[in-house]
Parts: sequence; C-alpha cells; structure tokens
Amino acid sequence: MVSRGVVALLVLLWLAGTLRAFVLWSHDPLHAYANSYDQTRYTTCFGFHPDRPLAIPPQTNSPQSPFSDYRFLPVETPFCYWSSELVFTGATAAIWHMEEALGFGDVHDVRWVGALRWIALLALSIALSRSWLRRGDARAAIANAALVPLVFADPGNTLYLDTFYAEWTALLAAYAAIAFALLWRDESRSRWRFALLALVAFALAASKIQHLVLPLGLAASVYLLDRARSGRTSWRALALAVGAFAGLSLQVVQLQREGPLMDAIDQYNRADVLFTALLPFADDRRALLEELHVDPACEKYVGLHAWELPDLPERVCRGLDGFGRGAELRTLATHPRIALRLAGHGVLALDPWIAKNLGQIEGRDFATIPALPSVGRLLHTWPWLQLALLAAPLLALIVLLRRPGPRRGARALDFAALVAVTMLGTLAVTILGDGLADTGKQGHLVLNVAMGWVVVFALARAKRGAALGIGIPNG
Repeated sequence: MVSRGVVALLVLLWLAGTLRAFVLWSHDPLHAYANSYDQTRYTTCFGFHPDRPLAIPPQTNSPQSPFSDYRFLPVETPFCYWSSELVFTGATAAIWHMEEALGFGDVHDVRWVGALRWIALLALSIALSRSWLRRGDARAAIANAALVPLVFADPGNTLYLDTFYAEWTALLAAYAAIAFALLWRDESRSRWRFALLALVAFALAASKIQHLVLPLGLAASVYLLDRARSGRTSWRALALAVGAFAGLSLQVVQLQREGPLMDAIDQYNRADVLFTALLPFADDRRALLEELHVDPACEKYVGLHAWELPDLPERVCRGLDGFGRGAELRTLATHPRIALRLAGHGVLALDPWIAKNLGQIEGRDFATIPALPSVGRLLHTWPWLQLALLAAPLLALIVLLRRPGPRRGARALDFAALVAVTMLGTLAVTILGDGLADTGKQGHLVLNVAMGWVVVFALARAKRGAALGIGIPNG
C-alpha cells in the first residue's frame, strides 16, 4: 500500500517541473533556441517553415532569434532528413492542418510542439514511477519523478521545447532506454517489454547522427553485466541490440544519400574536425596540413567554425575533399599528443551547456535570456563543479566494479555503467564527428545523464523515513 505522503510528493514534483517548464514555454516573446539551419531538415518533411516575408527563402539560416509563427510553404529543393524527431514534427503538422481545416488561419504557433514534447515526458515519468511503486520501491519512484523539475525542466533542456531540433527527442529516448533497462533488470521477458525496449533503442539511434552507435554501447553494457552476473545473455541486451541495429542501419543508409543538404553536412563536419579539433593542437600546423594533402594556406581558418568560412569548405580550402574519417583516425593514432590534448579540451568544451551562437529571444539579435535559472550557468561560473559532476558517475562505476563487483552488483552498478557509456560514447562520437565546433550542444546528453545520476544517487542514499515522515523502503 502506497502512503499518501509518497503520492503527494510525486504529484508535487511533477507539478513543480511542469510549472518550471511552463514559464519558459509560454513566454511572450518566445524564449527558445533560434531557428538555425539544423531545424529545416525536419520541417521540410512536412512543408512548413518560419512565417517570414516571402522574399526570404524558407530554408534560410536564421541563428539570430527564434520564430513563434510558422506556415506551410513550398521550397525549391525539399530534402527530408530521417529522424525519430519526425514523430513530434509530424504530430505538430497534423494539428496545424486541423487548425486550418477548422478555419483558424494559416499561421501557427510553434508552442504546440513544445506542449507535445512535455506531455510525452510527463507521461513517461508517471508511468515509470507507477511501475516502481508496484514493485514496492517508493525511493526509486521518487528519484525518477525528481528528475522532472531538477533535470528535464532546466532551461538547458526546455529551450529546445519550442523548436524543431532533435535534442529533446534524443534526451527522451535515452531516458526511456536507461530507465526501462533498470526497471526490467530482474523481470521476465514479454513481447511488449521486448518491443518497447527495442523501440526506444531505435528512437535513440535514429534521433541524431551523433547517437547512431550509442544504443549498441548500452546493449553491450547490459550484455557484459548480465553475463558476469548469471552467465547468460538477457533479453534486455538482445532487445536493445535489435533496436540499435535497426537505427544504425537507417543512419548508415542516410549517410549514403545524395543531395545539397547531405553534401553540406558532410563538408561542414569535416571542416569542423580539421579546424577545431586537429590543427589547434598540432605543434606544426602547416606540416600537418601537408601530411593530410590539404593546402597549407588553410592554416588561416584554424579555430573557425565551418559556417564562419566565406563559402562552402571545399571551395575555400583546396584538398579538403580528400580529408575523411580514415585520415582523421590515422592522425590521432600517429600524433598521440594531438589525441591527448583533444581529449582534455573535449571535456572542457562541454561548457557552456546552454548553447552559444544562437539567439534565445524572439525579435532580438543573438539576445540571451537575463537571469536564466539554469544549472548550466552555475557550471559555467565554477568549472571545477562541472568536472566534479562529470567525474562522479565514472568514479562510482569504478568503485562498484571493485565492490561488490559485477557478480553481486545491484541496479546501482547497472545504472552507473549505462550512464558512463552514454557520457563517454556521446562525447567521443561528438568530437570525432564534429570536432569542438559545437560540443556543448551536440554533446547535450553528457551533462544530462551525469546530472540525472547525481539526483538519483542523492535520493537513493536518503535514510528511511525522510522528510514528511515518508517510509521509503530500500530497493
């Protein structure tokens, strides 16, 4: 029997998180990340774009400020980028079509997509806490609900609500994958559990290119821990692997697609790797460029983002078209000093967590929200705090692997392992795939899972019968 105090606390946490998110979601003028070119790859799939003067091409990059109004507009070269993000984008388009059919006009409010995103999160959080309560683990139910106001409702996440970026979809999928893997750790296989775990793994792999192999890492972690514990391969590892391979296959096919958008993405990523991740840490930059068969004159672009170049990267830097992933990995292998420097600076580049170079206030150029109450600001003010936050789950994993060890480890070990894999895998793929051009945004999951681990760990260590006289059983 669940006490009224536990139920009241859960409801309070969900309401507090929703209120915190509502303040930003509902603000007028719109508070969100600007409509950079990343978003149009999804909105084009359903034919809508920001409501701007018709003289401005619908797909024009606009990092200065976000847009609250959208309308359905034709484009000359439509290109639909495949992603699980299209679930939210498509649902929003359907609502807007319904509005037009009911005579509400042809200009639509972007806050619809933000509402759908938050409702999806809240429904998932409530379902997970109820499941933990049915298992008699009120402490886990409370820790899960506490993530809503303390992590998900932080502006570092809610600035993505009223946008068409894929970061929220990736965050939701990662949360579901880790939570279900922990919830069903000792549960028998059923068709719906297997299908649901595979589905969220697919959604995570399909959300962004940066996460195409992350679910495989989660599957491998579950596999190794279960083999060490029971000597058998669990159905959870198999379900994660099935979804992961499906999502990876989709992304591999997508990477082979041709078109101006895919070509531009490829050029920008390779330029960002060269100019922000390799050359800045080389002792002799011109020599490294010659080694890579790239024009040494391109040294003048070191430190610049690809979008800051005067034209497409391959047009302004001769030889860049021959620089690929193989050359990048060979450089890191043959120049260990560059690899070590890059690794250290990669961690530091996660700051700021609140994305820079994007306006946050509608109608103003590159304006940021004053007094934004985000943990990201605290981490930016005290860098040592961010390093401690990132190190905590990794150190916990080391301790738990030593004692009680993988054979006797409980959910705490599984949780620390899944968080560590998410952190390290996301950061590595981000740096190798996009350099240090936008690490805080592209590595958005890293700080999220680290903060999630700290919140859950702190509440899990709370003593029985904490505040409000709630008897919280050990779990």
